Amino acid sequence: MHLETRGQMRINATRRNHRVAEHDVALSRTPEGVVKIWAEGDDGLACGLGLAHAHDRLVQMVLVRLIGQGRLCECLKDGPQTIGIDVFMREMGFARAARLEADELSETARELTEAYADGVNHVLAHHRRPLELALVRYKPEQWTVADTVLTIKLMSYIGLAQSQQDMERFLIQALGAGASLEKIKALCSPHLDGLDNTTVELIRKLRLNRPLVSESLRFLAAAPNLMASNNWAVAGSRTATGAAFQCNDPHLECNRLPAIWYEAVMHSADGYRLGATMPGVPGLVMGRTRDLSFGFTYGFMDMVDYFIEDCRGGACRREDGFRPLDVRTEIILRKGGDPLEITVRENELGVLEAPSDETDLEDGFYLTRAWSGHRSGAAASIDALARLPQARTVPEAQHVVREVAISANWLLADRDGNIGYQQSGLLPDRRHSGLYPVPAWDERFHWQGMVAANRLHTMLNPADGLLATANNDLNPPGGPLVINLPMGSYRVDRIRALLEECRGCTLDDMARIQNDLYSVQAERYIELFRPLLPETFGGRMLGGWDCRYDTSSRGATLFETVYHALLNEVFGLGFFGEAVWTYLNSETAIVADYYHLFDNAVFGGDAIWFGEEGRDNLIRRVLAEILTEVELASIIPWGQRQRIVMHNIFFDGALPSFLGFDHGPVELPGNRATVVQGGIFNSHDRQTTFTPSWRFLTDLGIDRARTALAGGPSGRRFSRWYTTDVQRWLTGRYKKLTPDLGDNV
Repeated sequence: MHLETRGQMRINATRRNHRVAEHDVALSRTPEGVVKIWAEGDDGLACGLGLAHAHDRLVQMVLVRLIGQGRLCECLKDGPQTIGIDVFMREMGFARAARLEADELSETARELTEAYADGVNHVLAHHRRPLELALVRYKPEQWTVADTVLTIKLMSYIGLAQSQQDMERFLIQALGAGASLEKIKALCSPHLDGLDNTTVELIRKLRLNRPLVSESLRFLAAAPNLMASNNWAVAGSRTATGAAFQCNDPHLECNRLPAIWYEAVMHSADGYRLGATMPGVPGLVMGRTRDLSFGFTYGFMDMVDYFIEDCRGGACRREDGFRPLDVRTEIILRKGGDPLEITVRENELGVLEAPSDETDLEDGFYLTRAWSGHRSGAAASIDALARLPQARTVPEAQHVVREVAISANWLLADRDGNIGYQQSGLLPDRRHSGLYPVPAWDERFHWQGMVAANRLHTMLNPADGLLATANNDLNPPGGPLVINLPMGSYRVDRIRALLEECRGCTLDDMARIQNDLYSVQAERYIELFRPLLPETFGGRMLGGWDCRYDTSSRGATLFETVYHALLNEVFGLGFFGEAVWTYLNSETAIVADYYHLFDNAVFGGDAIWFGEEGRDNLIRRVLAEILTEVELASIIPWGQRQRIVMHNIFFDGALPSFLGFDHGPVELPGNRATVVQGGIFNSHDRQTTFTPSWRFLTDLGIDRARTALAGGPSGRRFSRWYTTDVQRWLTGRYKKLTPDLGDNV
């Protein structure tokens, strides 16, 4: 047995044994650098994964923990951006809630997370700090069970619940600024039907506290920011091998290094687990065992509500009078500066959005932000992930994953040929749609707990042998309203169309679908435009475009110019104002996430959007303005518009490129509505993206998976594994992850 001394730990092709606490584990790497772990049971595997995560991704883990704790200014750097993040995280109370939830873990989940912490802490105790942490003179504290709970809570909120919150907040701000209630109701129909003029008048009286932090500020890039995704499962009756297929590709920020996910192939006495893990969390998040494969897309469940509070004398109005707000003081330590003291106010519903730098609250109307995962959910999620590898069939796994608190659309397949879908998330039991704020003093609108997991949507073995999701509307038939703001159905429609064409499917067919660049959205618009196109070079070019967003396409660039000009005409000049519309497009994810709402208005042709000019005349005018004088030389290939640099999450582009911490520029294919999403936008002066971050294909009859990662196994700049998968990921190629069968322990 080999125990490595301080500063010498290496994980390479040679299998090495380690004794950590009471766990015996062994580690090596595949030729592509993916870690391989051997242990007797799940606790040993968790310990080995803790070793591997801390060796390869410690900076990522530490950044996420410091973000959630609101300690960036104390430990890394004090500045306007980091103080904004710290204040927001302290207001949300993520770390406080995580410490409380850690006590709620089941015995199995606690043993797993403690074993994982043993592995992480072994590296912290016996090996040198990464360069980045040494430069800022920060020595990480030991990893705890609460730190894993905190990581799960951040994974549940950032980019997921937060995207719903941003849209609801925008609707409130738009109505408060006098935007047309009729148009906003039409845009979000039917989920604003219950919004009346009385509530709108209350909205216009609100004291809106400007958000203190954006998801895109520096260092917050390290957090697990999930956004969109695809997944599908194919029954064995439709495949060439007769076994079920399961495929998924989560879409999230990829202009970063290292990648969010960390791949692993793990072996124990009862089998193997291979796939994607999340640094900071023990066990697989997506992947497969011998008997079961599982993956998820973001479910767009509405887990966030706003309540209007009538506050007087530090108390909030309820049906029986005014109740004092709960007040806590947070002290934010600052590197080289005086501590900052903030005041946070809460009630039974959530956190009051009020100035935290003021000790006295002025009387008036405020918003309370309620999130269903605020005080619970993470412990149940860890317990479910701990039990999932033991499931042997899809029905068993459905009962496990429905307890996960993260809003997700799970697709599962098993060795017996079953395929299934399961919705998960903490859905508030509410009396309205959830998309608009309601008076907190009317207690009929308070949440009545959470909707039982057995009422969430589930499907098993559909007759056509196909299941696919892509953040689309998956409200359970006859069940509760789970989703009031899904993404459009373009991607799932395209995936299903390609799958339905496929008989005797192979994994090569699955790979082609996973890398498809055709846009159903663009196809719809081109058909709308076709009779209105001018007889010019630009008109003929747009009419002849193949609706594919490959990097060499000039038609894609031309279409996007027309598309954004049209939306600006209708929703900028014609509704929100051009400056607001430009901001929504370039500085937020609102249009990127909910573009189908605007498409529905355009295709619907209602006069409230087009006035006396009418839709066709307005479109004809926009097309003529853009396409009459355009020349080929002025239309750049799509890839040139899609260039990104993959920035190191710690330095975030602050270092010269020749030092190699950043990679690129690279060109992203695809766009918002293609199977390969290639969304790029700025958010508060920082570029962000959503695009396939990990690709996974597997045939349940073969003990293997094909994968590609947007990065490499290691987060260490000088590791040979820093960017090893990038070219494979960009070009649609895959590597194979295969367990070492017959040598499990």
